[in-house]
Amino acid sequence: MTGPAPASGHGASPLALLTTQERAVYDVLARHAGTVVSRGAIASEAGMADLNVRRCDSLIVGIRRCVGADRIVTVRRRGWMMVDPGS
Repeated sequence: MTGPAPASGHGASPLALLTTQERAVYDVLARHAGTVVSRGAIASEAGMADLNVRRCDSLIVGIRRCVGADRIVTVRRRGWMMVDPGS
């Protein structure tokens, strides 16, 4: 497991605090912003297909802590969707 990337200074971007796996999941969600992405699709695109697909759940928690819970919407029984923070 990898820890968070070191932040540089007080004005560091919240994304700098994401672990390597969290950043991979964030990038998948960002590429598909506005579209629901399933657990399996996230695991596959983030290079974690060999891990338990439930690992995505815990990574989403870390991402929400860094970028805000309102940015990642859970769509029950389908997956997650990244939304514009102003929505």
